[in-house]
Amino acid sequence: MKIQIIALAVLLAITSAQSADIPLHKGESRAQVEAKFGHPSEVQHSGATEICTYSPGSAKMFIPIFGELSGQKEYRITYRHGVVVAWVTQTISAQ
Repeated sequence: MKIQIIALAVLLAITSAQSADIPLHKGESRAQVEAKFGHPSEVQHSGATEICTYSPGSAKMFIPIFGELSGQKEYRITYRHGVVVAWVTQTISAQ
């Protein structure tokens, strides 16, 4: 019983920390964004514009039970000349 309560508390703490949005600001450099999210999982180039997809915490989606309960946030960030000009946040379900 004690282990179940501890496991539930950990699950709730991780879920609430994951659901908090990571603040982004126009004008931030790619280095600043990568310090928050890590390296992008996908990069697309078009002239001076670059679109990077970040999926922080995506490994949690593969953990049994926890992955089924979590909603993974994916960030698509558009850079022009190395600085943030726009972004879109999407929540992806494991199901």
